[in-house]
Amino acid sequence: MTRRDRWIWGLGLALAVGAPLAVILAPEGRLACREPYLTETRPDGAWSVTICGRPRLFAMPGGGSDALGWIVLRDDHGAIRGVSSLAMLQLYGLMGGDTYWTRRRVSRPMVFDLPLDPAANRIERWWGERIWRLRALTGLTPSDEGLS
Repeated sequence: MTRRDRWIWGLGLALAVGAPLAVILAPEGRLACREPYLTETRPDGAWSVTICGRPRLFAMPGGGSDALGWIVLRDDHGAIRGVSSLAMLQLYGLMGGDTYWTRRRVSRPMVFDLPLDPAANRIERWWGERIWRLRALTGLTPSDEGLS
């Protein structure tokens, strides 16, 4: 086995082990939203949308609502079923009017649009939440910037 073959084999092994570990160990981080900016619940209580701020190193006085945010969709078990990025927390209240809940989607015009995709079982709920955590951590979530 050549040096190059060993390197490729080692990289493949690292990816095979590292990718599942990244999903399993993905932290909830700011998606936990200990101090929500706003929470909205579907009338039947089966789904909720929580608006959470993201951490910043510095903010001018009075500029807290200028912060970046997350829109976190949770099911009735509290599991994350969707995440969308928000350019500024204050835009959530200023843009698009009301939040619309249908059987299959939740949306606010020009802010976010997420499918209501219930998990079939505990494993799917757990796995889906880990994937959304990883997507948020890597910046691979839908954004309000594409909806204007």
